[in-house]
Amino acid sequence: MSTGWNGAGYMSKVITFARIPRLEPDSFVEPQAFRLEVGGMALDSHWSWADCQQVVEERGLHVILSLKHELRPIAVKVHTLLDGTPILTRWLEISNTGEQPAPLGSVSTWSGGLQTTKHWETYLKDGDPLYSIGYMTDSRWGGEGQFQWKPLPRDVFGFNRGQRHRHPMFLLRNEATGEHFIGQLAWSGDYSFVFELDADPGGAVMGHDGHAHLSFKIGPKAPAPLRVIAAGESVTSPEVHMGMLLGGFNDCIHAMHDHMRKSVFTVPEALGRGNWIEMGLGAEVEMSEAMTYRQIDVAAELGVEVFFIDAGWYVPPGDEHQMGEHLGDWKVDLQRYPDGMKPIRDKVREKGMLFGLWVEIERLGKLTELYQAHPDWYSVAYNGVNSTGRMGGMIDFARDEVAAWAEETMARIIEENELDMFRLDYNAGHIKAGGYTVRDGYAENSYWRYYEHFDAIFDRLRRRFPNVIFEHCASGGARTDIGTVRRFSHTWVTDWQVAPRSFSITNGMSMALPPEYVDRLVAGQSGHVAADISFQMRQLLFVRPTVSVFHPLGSEGNPVQLAIVRRHLDLYKRFVRPFMKTGRIYHHTPHLDGFEPRGWGVLELASRERDRGIAGLFLLSNPKEREYVLRLRGLDRSKTYKVTWDNCSQSAEVSGFILMDQGLTVRLEGALTSELILFEAI
Repeated sequence: MSTGWNGAGYMSKVITFARIPRLEPDSFVEPQAFRLEVGGMALDSHWSWADCQQVVEERGLHVILSLKHELRPIAVKVHTLLDGTPILTRWLEISNTGEQPAPLGSVSTWSGGLQTTKHWETYLKDGDPLYSIGYMTDSRWGGEGQFQWKPLPRDVFGFNRGQRHRHPMFLLRNEATGEHFIGQLAWSGDYSFVFELDADPGGAVMGHDGHAHLSFKIGPKAPAPLRVIAAGESVTSPEVHMGMLLGGFNDCIHAMHDHMRKSVFTVPEALGRGNWIEMGLGAEVEMSEAMTYRQIDVAAELGVEVFFIDAGWYVPPGDEHQMGEHLGDWKVDLQRYPDGMKPIRDKVREKGMLFGLWVEIERLGKLTELYQAHPDWYSVAYNGVNSTGRMGGMIDFARDEVAAWAEETMARIIEENELDMFRLDYNAGHIKAGGYTVRDGYAENSYWRYYEHFDAIFDRLRRRFPNVIFEHCASGGARTDIGTVRRFSHTWVTDWQVAPRSFSITNGMSMALPPEYVDRLVAGQSGHVAADISFQMRQLLFVRPTVSVFHPLGSEGNPVQLAIVRRHLDLYKRFVRPFMKTGRIYHHTPHLDGFEPRGWGVLELASRERDRGIAGLFLLSNPKEREYVLRLRGLDRSKTYKVTWDNCSQSAEVSGFILMDQGLTVRLEGALTSELILFEAI
């Protein structure tokens, strides 16, 4: 059964007066601390204690509780990691101790009673919600990061991935007593977050106890069985990362970011550093040798540090409209690049930059030798569709031979091209329930086994190539969960770069992930059609900058525009990057109104030492107020700061007390304009 915990650090021994649901199975509809269904039977009861271990590791205290089922040959180890932050990590190790395959029908990695609020009605006015829930409300392509607060109904409420572009996280806020719960699921397939609030009005008058009971369950979602566990085999569930805090919204975000930095994103950075400034060239523009060499020169002039060749290097000129049909052989097209990649790579390095290449290993096109040899490698959907339709040409990583080919092919591409950066994309369609494979008489869903292979491949590749930067993108932000991102140096979070929605994506995705793992783009994907270049570039200062092509071959670049770009990239390297990986990001406007957001959007990024920071103020669409009072949150009241307003290049000395308590009034005159303010302790 579940046991809650308290934001002040207590585990109450007096159940009568506690709001902690300490072993109160009768108070919750589903009190189980985890949920399993195996072979058509819900394993909610009949567990026997086997063992408990506590192991002190580099990441923290690792507790392993071992249980055995009395009726089915199933054993479970419940793993919990406490790393010193407010966030706990929970995962299950599920073993088949029998002699026959065990079909795992469903699993909730973490579930049960979360909180009891006694006499909840006395805290609230009529109609006010007891809880608010915050999550990414849009799951469509281009809708990433649309964080919204909504009242949690006194009922069952849930959400899932939908069309793949919703990051798997939630925040819960108790409006009566102030606790916040924050959680993420480290899982790239479809998922389910379910919350049940049992809070009937009326209390004892209605025959109830007058208390509100909140329960939850979090886990992967797919048609059963999720995984066929062979006799003697053990499988590991996706992790849930969850914590409870007394504090505010930004306290929750900082706690989750601290947790990720400490015990999730633990692979050493390639070449001993990160946050590289990148520039890419793909088939969205002219992709010729002459254009490539010209853009290498432009990148070096702008101060770019990694230059990569994006999608299209394997496609004959004129065939760009069917790039997907050329995926699979992964050979340089010699009509496009007659001398191959070596002279391009040499030119990039001659200019003092690193060289990278784009690959989409998980799809297969029909205009390839690989397709002729292995037309059966496609992942098959439940409606029988494979290479066409919603599976989008995705190959079946759940199969051992496909996964082995993919790993060795990526290793070959890295070695043959002497890559400094490897960029993985994933553009499969809206695959919904995913594919399946018939195994031991069951139609096993592919997600679980697919990502077992995927995760293991990139764990091995990063060990094999420790000096290669591994970057991730997935049709924009279709795979930003921390289970995947932990295996890469950073991730693309969207393919939508057009203001004002570009700001709400930056805003929301820098909540979901620490900013140094969030990649944003200027000068590509139609981002140029709205807002001036400063508005666009300033967003990049709060995350990781990538730029693209600013002018076509044969034309001269706009010197004013390029000077603005160069200055922002220099500001990032000189002022922001030194503190970003340990700094704190503050979301002054976490909830933005509208899919194309309206009003003001405000971000602040400050060093952990509180000695420097930046604030970006963005006036979005349909502004009603031209002025915003900015009260900084990441500074020190006892210090004095040099404050620089970037629009006018003017500075003044201002005390931290005034900056934090009285604030600065910023005025902008029109929609899609911005101001950048820099703070540096004197």
